[in-house]
Amino acid sequence: MSSARRLDGYRAYNRAADAFETVAWKAPQANRFESRAANDAHTDAPTFRDVMNAMPGWVVVVGGGIAAAFMGAMLGGMLQV
Repeated sequence: MSSARRLDGYRAYNRAADAFETVAWKAPQANRFESRAANDAHTDAPTFRDVMNAMPGWVVVVGGGIAAAFMGAMLGGMLQV
């Protein structure tokens, strides 16, 4: 181990390390700590009623038509068997 690497090891671990000695990794110290919880949101999530009120009326009609077509295809496939 070079003298520069030995000096880096001494600075990081507060002791000298030999070339054949293993030295455990030490995590860097945090400069600051965020005390808030990770899921602490400042805004409220929209409710189902808000989402439905924001949806245009034609989406319900088109979605119903697609569902009816899918159910008709499934029923036709079952009657064919």
